[in-house]
Amino acid sequence: MDPSGKVFISQNFKENQPKTVAILPFHSLIGEGRIEGSRSLFVLLTGRKANSSNSIAKKMRRSFFGQFAQLEFDLVKLSRMDQLLQENGLDSWEKIRSYPPQRLGQLLGADALVFGQVTQFDYYYGLLYSQLAVGLSLEMIASQTGEVLWQVQDARRDHTVRIVFDPIGLVVGLFQAGFALRPINMMRAMDEISRELVGTIPVVHEPPGSHGE
Repeated sequence: MDPSGKVFISQNFKENQPKTVAILPFHSLIGEGRIEGSRSLFVLLTGRKANSSNSIAKKMRRSFFGQFAQLEFDLVKLSRMDQLLQENGLDSWEKIRSYPPQRLGQLLGADALVFGQVTQFDYYYGLLYSQLAVGLSLEMIASQTGEVLWQVQDARRDHTVRIVFDPIGLVVGLFQAGFALRPINMMRAMDEISRELVGTIPVVHEPPGSHGE
């Protein structure tokens, strides 16, 4: 199911887009994730245990960074940014969020700052039914003024349902529902919601000749 959440875009963002953007460390409101059914069966099917909320936030940030990098903005390199934040004692979401945007922009050399929160990261498993759910809340603010330039929140849900009529079909259906919970599918869901939400950002192209052509 494609995301369809509300999007806010300021008029200033449409008229005067920032050049350099910093995608700050994400914060996860939950761990991975709620699993309906048997956790032991989930572990057996996927061969993995639940990730920590910090691990989820890092994966989601990298996924969003990869999609955002396709737009016509200059991006602050993640490793460089994280090093600067650590050197200045900004080692938690709370500290980063409470830091003045103007000083944060100066520290990172960024015109705009993107803050992200993972609002949902769930696996649902119920024998012949499985669901992957990923939710994101994103906000871009101008570092000079602190104005919200762009804001969006939404979730993506991928469903797998199997209907069976005989014992063999039941075995196959159980396997297929469990197979849908593979880590690769959750990574795809993360990439998909990142792509969809990045697609809500209006990109203003400079007119021909603006660089003296």
